[in-house]
Amino acid sequence: MRTNEAARPIGSSPSFLSAFLGAAAVVTRPLWMTVDAVMAWHERWKQRQALLALDDHLLKDIGVNRSEAEGEAGKPFWRE
Repeated sequence: MRTNEAARPIGSSPSFLSAFLGAAAVVTRPLWMTVDAVMAWHERWKQRQALLALDDHLLKDIGVNRSEAEGEAGKPFWRE
C-alpha cells in the first residue's frame, strides 16, 4: 500500500467525489438555467425602457422611428 492512500479520508475517493459532483450538477443546473433566464429577461426589459427614453433625433440616428420603438418596448419581457 502506498502512503498517500492510507492518509486519504474515508469517503474522499475519486468515485465518491465524481458521484457527488454529478448529483450536484443535476440539482443545480435547472436553478442556474432559471437564474440566467431571469437575468436575460431583466436586461431585455431595461433595454426596451432605454429605447423608449430616446428622443426622436437619437432614434433616427440608430435607424428606428418612434412607432417601431414603441412596438419593441410593448413586447413582453420574455419575448425576443
